[in-house]
Amino acid sequence: MRLRSLRKWLPSRPDLRVFVGYCLAAAIYIAIGVTVTDFLYSFWVGVAYVVVAAWAVPMLVRRLE
Repeated sequence: MRLRSLRKWLPSRPDLRVFVGYCLAAAIYIAIGVTVTDFLYSFWVGVAYVVVAAWAVPMLVRRLE
């Protein structure tokens, strides 16, 4: 039996960049939530934060490059 290559299972560099971006956004969201508890209680604030942190900020960074 031949072992399959693990390369096809490894994420690409752009995939890793997106993953790291989401991890940073989550860490910042948790840090804000620890200091301002009301920030974590609102579903819509969380949705808006994800839209801004995971979509709007990277879009602006790409346009500035």
